[in-house]
Parts: sequence; structure tokens; C-alpha cells
Amino acid sequence: MTDAPEVWFRSGLPGFPGERRFGLVRWGASEGPYSVLVDLDDPAVRFLVAPPEVFFPSYTVELADDDVERLGLRAPDEALILVIVRLGETPAAATANLLGPVVINTRSCEGVQIVLPDAEYSTQTPLFVAA
Repeated sequence: MTDAPEVWFRSGLPGFPGERRFGLVRWGASEGPYSVLVDLDDPAVRFLVAPPEVFFPSYTVELADDDVERLGLRAPDEALILVIVRLGETPAAATANLLGPVVINTRSCEGVQIVLPDAEYSTQTPLFVAA
């Protein structure tokens, strides 16, 4: 895990305020979309994450000025947007938290999980829609 970029969450993550140092590690096949945020102080705490555009091409995140300032973002392309994925008992049961994306400044490696004010998003949006 020493090769993983270290991401610093100044305020922790919601529900995990004391967990602040995470490694961002690729998960599975290198060409897959998934990574894992692994707590560097307690590796049992980990979150599967993915870029939302892989599953939700029309998903957009409008960062509030406070979030841009807090992360020290200088340009839009410095923001890496990820969503936390929850696996279910079957692939069809997998969900993504679109209401609370993780935003990482790729220059400084500082991150924050924000809660979007838009009520159209859910914390448990199905990844795969049945045909």
C-alpha cells in the first residue's frame, strides 16, 4: 500500500470523524473502475469507490464555493469525484452513494465527502438497472 497516494480528510468522513489518513488503492483488474479508500491507521476501515460517470454518465457535482476553498482547488480538473459503492449479496444489489460524493484535490491530495443539497440523489442508488 506504500504506492497508494495518501489522501487527507481534515474533518474525517461522516460517521468516521477520527479516520483522516487514507490510501487510494486500485481494486481488482487495473482496467476496472474501482478503487478502495483504506484507512492507513486502521486498515479494517475501507470504502469501495468509483468514478460516477462510469455508471451514471449524466451525474454532475456542482461544488459550493466553500468546498472549492476548503480543498484549495485552483481548476476544475484538479477535482477527482468518486462515489462510495456498497456491494450487495448479488451484483444487482450493488448501490452507489450519489448524495455524498467524495471529492479529492489531485494536486494536494486533500479530500472531503460532501452532501449535495439536491434531493434527487440517494445514498443507495442502484448501480445496475434491470432490463
